[in-house]
Amino acid sequence: MSTALIDERDLVEAAGRATIYSLLATGLGWPTVEKMNVLESILMPATESLSLSGSPQAALEDCDTSTLGDMDALRSAHILLFPPVSSQDVPGYETAFRGEGVFQQSALLADIAGFYRAHGLRAGGSDRERLDHITVELEFMALVARKEVFALQREGPEEIAICRQTARDFLQDHLACWAPAFGRRAAQVSGHPWYQTMGEVLAAWVDADAAAYDLIPVEIVDQPLPQEPPDDGQCGPCPIPSGGSS
Repeated sequence: MSTALIDERDLVEAAGRATIYSLLATGLGWPTVEKMNVLESILMPATESLSLSGSPQAALEDCDTSTLGDMDALRSAHILLFPPVSSQDVPGYETAFRGEGVFQQSALLADIAGFYRAHGLRAGGSDRERLDHITVELEFMALVARKEVFALQREGPEEIAICRQTARDFLQDHLACWAPAFGRRAAQVSGHPWYQTMGEVLAAWVDADAAAYDLIPVEIVDQPLPQEPPDDGQCGPCPIPSGGSS
């Protein structure tokens, strides 16, 4: 087997991973006309050329871009899935699934930020999501896969190895720990066929990608952490007697 053939296969695999992660990040992001056009004209057609099998392929075959035509319905469904206050049923943040207590959650966020900084990224952008939001983590995986494509075409073994190790580590330490659970819950909870399918694709793909890297996530969660009831603005019982302090 020639080196050229191996490189070509690696290139196709990296490009495919970039396509799927971009599809998920775009498909779960806030709906805009531009994003829907990209999904319909570029990302969905690109998935048809991928050599997938099993659950990811079956889930992708259920994607129906005709459901993207009603922007009002899409946005209403998106708000229900990602409400302004984190959903109790399907929170879109890793720290809502992992990290009991503020210190563990801060450590998770710091680790995620370290991955982003190592690849020249910083918080911000047009959508202004938190670092641990599902779409941000998916965009990061898409970026790393695109960087691997570039490394295979223009750079060398060291850069290729860095991209592959980053993807493996981020899956193992973060995305594969909670994204399948989020995807399954999104598929069950959302009333819109597009987000139902995106949830199914997400769960199937991340599980399959972790298996392809032959890794076991550092933690596997099936449901979000219990959340404190929202503050209703009312003061609790005052510890000072009504007559005041003596």
